Amino acid sequence: MEKPRYKIKLHPAVIHKDSKRFDSVTKEKIKKKCIELLSSEPEKAGEPLLGPLKQYRKLKVFNDYRVVYRVERHEIIVFILAVGIRRDAEVYELALKRLNKN
Repeated sequence: MEKPRYKIKLHPAVIHKDSKRFDSVTKEKIKKKCIELLSSEPEKAGEPLLGPLKQYRKLKVFNDYRVVYRVERHEIIVFILAVGIRRDAEVYELALKRLNKN
């Protein structure tokens, strides 16, 4: 049986803020990795997060970047909440702020 292809949805701030922090080559690499790893088996691609982000997972991209995402199995969707550089806990703080605004 073929596995379903997950549709990838982005938080608006990923498009309007996060992506502006990267040059076009980096942006394209991150995008390609996300599509490659998250559209088929997103739960195997990343590691679960803990605490207030426990419904989310993190995907390590090229050691330097993190993608915070949630898998919505029933809708076959991967929701990307934040993308950032692996600097301290910056990307996770950003994800928490976005969650608290909703």
